[in-house]
Amino acid sequence: MTSKLVTVLCAAVFALFTGAVQAATADPAAVPVQNLTAALVQSMKAGSSLSMTERYQKLQPVIEQAFALPIVTKLAVGPEWATFSPEQQQALITAFTRFTIANYASNFHSFDGQKFEMDDNVLTRGTEKIVRTRVIPAHDTPVNLLYRTREVDGSWKIIDVYSDGVSSLALRRSDFAAAIAKGGAPELLSYLNRTSDDLMKSK
Repeated sequence: MTSKLVTVLCAAVFALFTGAVQAATADPAAVPVQNLTAALVQSMKAGSSLSMTERYQKLQPVIEQAFALPIVTKLAVGPEWATFSPEQQQALITAFTRFTIANYASNFHSFDGQKFEMDDNVLTRGTEKIVRTRVIPAHDTPVNLLYRTREVDGSWKIIDVYSDGVSSLALRRSDFAAAIAKGGAPELLSYLNRTSDDLMKSK
């Protein structure tokens, strides 16, 4: 899967978060979802008044706090992760973090009145929790989104997002596999940095 398709998917999965939260829950697993949504709403409502770099800077602390990015990086890479050196692993975490933030900053730059609903009944699945949400676009079919969360060092973090049953993590893994097959960790690192550089050039 190409980086363009991943970006399109991210836009389809995430860009619908741009509305007010209709229902909130006191469950701590819902906190990162609520915080992420609020930050994306602010970013999109700001529109063209913010540059790409400014959007990136505003979203960076929220995304780094909401997601368990080291864990997500490892899961996205898959079994090959164990074959990479500690230095390669750390470099990939840093690059994947930038890649994730750049995707959000690139995709969230306009607002069209979408609404966001959160189910206050958070589901427990072993050591993880599922936060169920529903996005209601102004002129389109509602989309069901599930956030898979896990407690990491005392705080709940997002590790995956499902859009009508499709895992964004699985799609990234499919995309990254091509780079890894081509040249291992160095090629994946190059791919992530190159894609992020291109995204940061967008308006």
